[in-house]
Amino acid sequence: MTEVAASKHGLATDLDDHALEPVPRERRKSLIQMIIVQIGWNISVSSFLVGGVVGGGTTFGEGMAAILVGNLVLVVVSALVGLVGYRTGLSSYLAARAVFGRHGAVVVSLLLGVIAMGFIGVLMDTWGGAVNKLIPAIPSWVFVLVFAVAITSTSIFGIKGLARFSAVAVPIEIGIALVALFVIGGQAGGFGDVIAHVPAVPIGFATAVGAVIATWVTGAALIGDVSRYATRPRDVIISSFCGFVVGAGVFEVIATVSAMKVGNSNFVLVMQGLGLLAPAAVMLVLALWNTADNNLYSASLAFTNASNSLRWRVRKPVWNIVSIIIAVAVAFAGLADSFLTFLNIIGVVAPPFAGVMIAHFWVIARRESGRDLLATAPAFRVEALIAWLAAAVLSKYTDVLLADAIEGLVYGFVCYALLGLGVAAMKRGQRAPAVQGGDVR
Repeated sequence: MTEVAASKHGLATDLDDHALEPVPRERRKSLIQMIIVQIGWNISVSSFLVGGVVGGGTTFGEGMAAILVGNLVLVVVSALVGLVGYRTGLSSYLAARAVFGRHGAVVVSLLLGVIAMGFIGVLMDTWGGAVNKLIPAIPSWVFVLVFAVAITSTSIFGIKGLARFSAVAVPIEIGIALVALFVIGGQAGGFGDVIAHVPAVPIGFATAVGAVIATWVTGAALIGDVSRYATRPRDVIISSFCGFVVGAGVFEVIATVSAMKVGNSNFVLVMQGLGLLAPAAVMLVLALWNTADNNLYSASLAFTNASNSLRWRVRKPVWNIVSIIIAVAVAFAGLADSFLTFLNIIGVVAPPFAGVMIAHFWVIARRESGRDLLATAPAFRVEALIAWLAAAVLSKYTDVLLADAIEGLVYGFVCYALLGLGVAAMKRGQRAPAVQGGDVR
């Protein structure tokens, strides 16, 4: 193969990103690359929202403990899901084909893909309006289009694009975050005011932990899209720890300290008050980019899997473009006020999906390879679809654990483990008489 041909082949492979096949061993990534991508995956504007909740309703000790405990729970969830991705080499949506069936996975993929792009569209609309208020000369639609092109430029190259962007963005984001923490601590009273903070309206430790987990359990549910590139099991665990404790955790701590110190967890406003608006703007853009291109990447994998199951031979790069068009259409529809609605929908739908996936690969089919699972997948696995729906409904209308997202994860696991094992036992019982009858004849 000539150098030019090899280059074209490499580009095609990067664009397709093994969307419809297990990632081969020779394409796996190093631990450093996995850590960088995972931290980039988990640095999000959501961290500042969590900081506002935790910082406004807990003491310093409670807040730090809640952030640590919540993110350690997420590490466990991410590791369980991530090890499935490592073992099978399958994306979340290709693995869904093995769990929910060839046609059942179409429903899963379309639902999660459309929700992800709706979320990104609302996010772009929200921040396009914010940019317009800050700089009236820039219409919100200009921000939306420029931002759409930016996130497409990284997500279209799959894991390689995410890794390259994160390699640049993550050090900058961590550096700005540490500077912000230093400057906040340098104000009158130092960190003594933070340590002595007493919340006006306490929310309790359990609620704080629930807020931390609920914010990122959806990301943990889809981490297989990244972990399928891991070289070793320990790389999945280490990168998951770094992603949540170092990535999400550090920024949640900064937002919490900010809320306790100055009464505001809004990173941009706090930094503006300290005369550091430019670094805050850079941080915000990079954090938004991290959030959006990962969602775009995941949605393109979802649509690729769905189209393939329907025998539409449309490649991943095309679906990447279609996905961003959906997001832009949602942004132009002016749905900024629906931001929390999309968060709530994702929080109800995605965690049960993760619970069902964990149950299938760790309980029902823990010894089978990714290729074998795909080859033997039925058209529909009814028990998996029922478990997913039941878990979503139960998490929405019951109040047993800390948050709906946590309940959805647990319900999904328990419902499918029970249904799956029950169905497997029935099938074994049906086969046994046939074998015995054959022996008699």
